[in-house]
Amino acid sequence: MALTKTPKLPRTGQGALGLAGEEQAVAFSVLFADGQTAKKGGKGSVMAEPDLLRRAFRAGECRLTLDDGVVLRVAVIAHTEGGDTAYFELR
Repeated sequence: MALTKTPKLPRTGQGALGLAGEEQAVAFSVLFADGQTAKKGGKGSVMAEPDLLRRAFRAGECRLTLDDGVVLRVAVIAHTEGGDTAYFELR
């Protein structure tokens, strides 16, 4: 009998992206490697104004504050110029 793996569901919500001393509202989706916490890493995406995402991509690392107050260090690894979505990995 084969065991089936339960897919991990992403956590989504409204949060804030902290960059260079300022925070701006974003929508986020994050998938934790262990399914619940950032201890083992993870990845996700943020949706916001293209200018904010461009600056976050150029800076590389910034802070993502989730809707429950948890602050994550993230590295923005992909962004399309003019697009409203950027992709990140947890640090």
